Amino acid sequence: MNFDIVFDQVLILLIIMVAGVIAGKAGIIADGASKKFSELLLYVTSPMLVLGSFFFEYSAEKFINGLMVFLIATVFYFFSIFLSSILFKGFDEKIKPIMRFSSVFSNAGFIGLPMMKALYGQDGVFLGSFYIVAFNLFVWTFGYTMYGEAKKGDGIKSLMKKALLNPSVIAVYVGIIIFVLRIPVPESVKSAVNYIGDMTMPLSMLIIGALISTAKIKELVNDARVYYVSAVRLILMPLLAYGILYLLGVPEQIVSIIVTALAMPVAATTTIFADLFDKDAVFASKAVMVSTILSVITAPVIVALL
Repeated sequence: MNFDIVFDQVLILLIIMVAGVIAGKAGIIADGASKKFSELLLYVTSPMLVLGSFFFEYSAEKFINGLMVFLIATVFYFFSIFLSSILFKGFDEKIKPIMRFSSVFSNAGFIGLPMMKALYGQDGVFLGSFYIVAFNLFVWTFGYTMYGEAKKGDGIKSLMKKALLNPSVIAVYVGIIIFVLRIPVPESVKSAVNYIGDMTMPLSMLIIGALISTAKIKELVNDARVYYVSAVRLILMPLLAYGILYLLGVPEQIVSIIVTALAMPVAATTTIFADLFDKDAVFASKAVMVSTILSVITAPVIVALL
């Protein structure tokens, strides 16, 4: 893929993120507003982005490709969870779960899906949606338990419920029904869904920018462990996936979706879980912010290889 195209898309993300930093510094996006924006992203814009990707004429080939993305993502999650247990052995118990989680889970939803739409069009979001299903299944099961024993009452049944009833996953269910049964959708509805879904990318970058605005520059750059995690997340994981899938002869389109998802920065969920389980939430925030900033450089290079 042309490096210039990828770089331009990432540069757009960076500019919007800088606008978020300015808005955060100016107090326009305060802590409370940032939380509400995140809820808007989770419950409204992201599900609409996913749903809109299913407004295609039915194609068995596309559906099979989507299932392939889900299966490959599932296998790679198992592999990356195992790999993370080796890469971060010996670190402090308050840091190790965060480092493992950060290396396994990328921001494939809030940043990845908009990036896929920009690079690969609606086909990209359609296939990326199947990756998001795998992401949610693992983040609420293996990811949740990486931080320690699940809280009382949060057994496997509860965790699976959270994973399977995530708003973006529900949008996949609805989209598959519309797609497979070929249910006609009025153009006005399609346009409304797509307009709302298109808000996901700018909204996500504004939120991340506002988050970055709360940290001091010195705090962001003085922890070597953050760079280690970022290197694993942004370089090692996508390159491993690219090499393995290329050798296995996986179709180029599917490889592009998987690698693009893996080239994204640390998932924002990292900070939420760190706070929930009384781990080092400050370190988690730094991992999210530094990896997001560094992805401006690494993502174009990785994706340009495809």
